[in-house]
Amino acid sequence: MPLLEVHPEKVLEIPFALFTSSIVQITLKNVSSHPFVAYKIKTTAPKSYLVRPSTGAVPQGESRSVQIVLQAPTEEPPKAAADRFLIQATAAASGEALPRNYWLELPKQQLEETRLSVSFKRAAAAAADAAAAAAAAAAGAAAGDAAGRAEAPAGGGGAPSSSSSSSAAAAAAAAAAADLRQQYDQLVEYTLAMERHKEDLTKENELLRQQLEKKSSSSSSSSSYKDIWYVPIYLFVAVMLWYLLERVFRG
Repeated sequence: MPLLEVHPEKVLEIPFALFTSSIVQITLKNVSSHPFVAYKIKTTAPKSYLVRPSTGAVPQGESRSVQIVLQAPTEEPPKAAADRFLIQATAAASGEALPRNYWLELPKQQLEETRLSVSFKRAAAAAADAAAAAAAAAAGAAAGDAAGRAEAPAGGGGAPSSSSSSSAAAAAAAAAAADLRQQYDQLVEYTLAMERHKEDLTKENELLRQQLEKKSSSSSSSSSYKDIWYVPIYLFVAVMLWYLLERVFRG
């Protein structure tokens, strides 16, 4: 019996546009009899993607969503995308993410692995698909209106057909608008995440600077001590020389 049900199952379609980030989701569902299933997600192109969260645990019968962020590409992708994602899963006793060394030491037979290939889909192509769907719905509405008008003299039943076709067109337009809204929300969320990441890096940089200053100050104090440790010896030698010279001159 599998541990996780992964969606999508084989191919992860990612909208692609130059200099624009894209966000898609992988859904993980615990379909096992274990109270928790821990997971870890790897990619063959770690510099191109952000995985949030890349590790975690899914309670029995529940699902978790993982964001895959394609960082803004600066060049065209190859015709056949070579990027891959590997999802590793194993039974766990708690809902906490497993440490890295645990995964490294885990026997192969206790691991369940799912591989996803990446397929880039032009953002323009996605918009064209939505437009085509809307156009098809509109064409269906027009055909329904024509059929309704043709049948109206005989049975007077054209109005329901026209109303149904108009509803289908409205639903298609609403779906296209919802898709665009979702993409906008994803971009906003990604921007906020980048801002938080920038703040974390700024704090970390400030902490490192303070540690460096503290270390430099400590090193300077230690150096000053090293510079004066021999002063008492010089004083002792000087006193002894003075004492000996005094005795010589007196004698």
